[in-house]
Amino acid sequence: MGKKYVVNGATLKCVLGAAPSTLTVLPVNRVEINGKAKANIMDCKPMVNIKPFGTCAKMAPPVPCTPVVTTWLKGKSNVLVGGMPALMSDSMAICSCGGGIIKIQKDGQ
Repeated sequence: MGKKYVVNGATLKCVLGAAPSTLTVLPVNRVEINGKAKANIMDCKPMVNIKPFGTCAKMAPPVPCTPVVTTWLKGKSNVLVGGMPALMSDSMAICSCGGGIIKIQKDGQ
């Protein structure tokens, strides 16, 4: 299956997290797909765009997850959303707190 645009409500998964999370895209200066705001690579603010993934397995014993991400990688640079590259279904991010890789599990469309 080809890459798809990621929208508000997409399901995220961190390899070190105990549970999936949901991407929240604020509808500021955004285009929509089927009534859902399209995401860009800067939709990565902890507790705003990316909610915790349960507990983090990096720590022993596991502690509550606090995702710390600076930007999404592998955005679509020739399609801008709110002035930034669009977030795609194969995009990923690295958590600088636990080192976990965060991927898009479901694009939300």
